[in-house]
Amino acid sequence: MHKLLLSTLLLSIVVISSCSSQQASTLNESDVETFLERVELEDKTLGPVASSAYWIGSNFITYDSQKVVADYGKRFQLLALERARQAATFDKVLVSEENRRKLNLIKNSFVMPSPLDDALAGEIAGISAELDAMYGAGQHCFGEGDCYDLEAFEAVIDNSRDPDELLKAWEGWRNIGKPMKDMYLRMVEIGNLGAKDLGYDGLTDLWFSQYDMPADDFLAETDRVWDELKPLYDALHCHVRNELSEHYGEAVVSKKGSMPAHVLGNMWGQSWANIYDLVYTPDNPTADTNIDLTKILEEKDIGEIEMVEIAENFFLSLGFEPLPKTFWERSLFIKPQDHNVVCHASAWDLDSDANDLRVKMCIERNAEDFSTIHHELGHIFYYQAYSQQPSIFQGGANDGFHEAVGDLLTLSITPDYYHKIGMITEAEAINAKSDPISLLMQQALDGVVSVPWTLMLDKWRAGVFSGETSEAELNNSWWELREYYQGIKAPRERDADAFDPGAKYHIPGNTPYTRYYLAKILQYQFHESLCNQIGFEGPLHECSIYNNELAGEQLRAMLSLGQSQEWQVALEALTGTRTLSGKSMLNYYKPLKDWLDLQNASRSCGWEG
Repeated sequence: MHKLLLSTLLLSIVVISSCSSQQASTLNESDVETFLERVELEDKTLGPVASSAYWIGSNFITYDSQKVVADYGKRFQLLALERARQAATFDKVLVSEENRRKLNLIKNSFVMPSPLDDALAGEIAGISAELDAMYGAGQHCFGEGDCYDLEAFEAVIDNSRDPDELLKAWEGWRNIGKPMKDMYLRMVEIGNLGAKDLGYDGLTDLWFSQYDMPADDFLAETDRVWDELKPLYDALHCHVRNELSEHYGEAVVSKKGSMPAHVLGNMWGQSWANIYDLVYTPDNPTADTNIDLTKILEEKDIGEIEMVEIAENFFLSLGFEPLPKTFWERSLFIKPQDHNVVCHASAWDLDSDANDLRVKMCIERNAEDFSTIHHELGHIFYYQAYSQQPSIFQGGANDGFHEAVGDLLTLSITPDYYHKIGMITEAEAINAKSDPISLLMQQALDGVVSVPWTLMLDKWRAGVFSGETSEAELNNSWWELREYYQGIKAPRERDADAFDPGAKYHIPGNTPYTRYYLAKILQYQFHESLCNQIGFEGPLHECSIYNNELAGEQLRAMLSLGQSQEWQVALEALTGTRTLSGKSMLNYYKPLKDWLDLQNASRSCGWEG
């Protein structure tokens, strides 16, 4: 079977290559149709097998599994590159709007391309597989028998209040990045050659030309929205910095300037939800308005699989079809004890024709993972909604839409939702809503805090891709951008050979991060629009679309488009506007912003960077 697939793949490349040599002047739409039909056939026959190879590579990290992943990565890279070249030969052929979009998507479907060269394709695929394995199997030992992997380090960062212990864990995990640097730079070097070979100025141009508008216009839009939201983030930063300084003392956290990254309750400082108890005290502490979901999950003995079933039920309440039996049989929900896996949560569409949908996640029974599994099922039900589209259109309207749909569901995890699913009593829900600042603070410490983080990652990569950031400045540039956008700094001077970006999965894993920035904005636009459509009249943060079939109908109508239309069309279908906007997020958090402004009235806010 393996040899047959290889022969089929190589034959496809030969056939496409022969078509590429045909003079453009003799091509017509019939040739385009033939080409697109072949692409569709290849996706249906070769795609599921390759997906299974990648699934094995993530769930069984061994020497052999990485060889298989690298092999498939190389062959599909070559096939995709040849497809892009064939699609480019049709640039001047008069074709239907649908076929033109398909051709453009084929040309823009790359993240880290190699040139059309067997050796370079093999090299970049091998580097990618090795980096992925290094992250998944990463651990650091302080001495014999004193070793920690990511989960162990995170347990410290998420829960400890000892600054020395926090610093040890924070620095420990960043040691895994050091050996990645040279491989990462080599991968970028090959990727830039591949991007230029495809007609782009380089990887930066390639990455930001995939949003149905000129790259410069798109980047200007992202900056415009950040300017709208920055006052909200600045107010939150000022308050959190003051409260952390009160707790740890000015020697650890100064009341002026940037905050040290190790005391923020998250390995990357991208969420501050775990330090909620340090930054907010209710006006009436005896009222106990906080919902401790982690404690509730433990008390009710709700297991990992049941958490997934609860998340599925949310979508069923909106009128979505149940997940197939194979989802429950083939997904990874609990971390195995006998082999290494990539625990980073992810959703997989291995074969749309067979409805082979899966989640890979090392679920822990806590509030964070309860929210995360709702998010991952957002991806799964998006896959399900557009499964009837041609394979080329099976994707989010843009890459941010997929993340936004998952995040949208988390905004509906309200006290009333907890009550409806039996997690808390009606009295407890009413009590929780009596302190809206508590609820909004908990959400803002993740939803607002993560916005500049999601923006700066690809700002850093853009500098690396373009060569503006030299090898010697890789790490310094990372921290300069973090200070500029987030007001966060390294807790101590970093070693000359440090490569702290490698400690974040999406850097060695080559996952574009602008999608998460778009998701943070879009989820609030989606949420506000759906809440208005179902006639909700209360505060926006109390709205939940759970068990509302009208909201489900509106959502499915957008999801079913896949990427068959420009993302602005999909946005307009759900919200009535084609423009990205931060106003919905500002509306959601207005009560919190007003409260923060009162708290910060006599404080020194802002930071230099």
